[in-house]
Amino acid sequence: MSKARGRYFSSVILALGIAGAAASAFGAAVVQESQGDVRAGATPSQSKPVTPNQRVLPGAVVTTAPGSRVVLRFDDGQIVALHENTQFRIEDFRYRLQEPEADRAVFVLLRGALRVVTGTLGKRSPDAFSLVAPQATIGIRGTDFMVVLVNPAYLSVLKGTVTATNAAGTVTFRERTLGSLANSTTLAVPIPESALPRAAASSFANLGALRLTAGSSSGETRLPGAAASKAKGTSTSGRETAGTARDLKGEAARQRAQDRIPSKP
Repeated sequence: MSKARGRYFSSVILALGIAGAAASAFGAAVVQESQGDVRAGATPSQSKPVTPNQRVLPGAVVTTAPGSRVVLRFDDGQIVALHENTQFRIEDFRYRLQEPEADRAVFVLLRGALRVVTGTLGKRSPDAFSLVAPQATIGIRGTDFMVVLVNPAYLSVLKGTVTATNAAGTVTFRERTLGSLANSTTLAVPIPESALPRAAASSFANLGALRLTAGSSSGETRLPGAAASKAKGTSTSGRETAGTARDLKGEAARQRAQDRIPSKP
């Protein structure tokens, strides 16, 4: 390999490293409270039990066993509560108080039920938020909502507005409404409470009873000593490279999240 080519590849590797370091400082969640057997890891097979105040980074899969639940608080103040028998992946989460253009929140509900109370990111950059389920992708407009997967999926909007988008189109659900999402090719439809199956009604009742309030954001991600120092040192020089990486990753993260979950018939 020539010296010129060697320098070129070294520059590419360095640029990718800087982008990765800068991106890693962009946000995560902390375990606010948990009950029962709750695990997190890169894959379900690699998951380990969570502990109070543990950081949960993008890419992690969080799983709750029967009779278990967990409440995650993200750096922007957003709250995600997972019901029992739930599997949830943080596909991408990026937040800094002074960098709204970098906002990104892409989550995947693989099974079970959850409740989301949006924080600063959801309020200032609602288009940067999406929750991917087999039947549709959920978007928000300053919201407190719940989703349960019992095939079909069901949606409950407690506050704000939620959109459900799939191959059939987009449907908007407003505060105090319920919706049914049959599959990825059928338009979501509003339903009365009486149409909820028992399993969905029970999940909504339990999640809805939780006292959840989105907190204020700290604006900065706290990392362990050496990692924090490295991230700080690279954040300025890597901003352009990281910005380009974020632009390329935005819609790709949503599509990747959709592609990685099995579609419902």
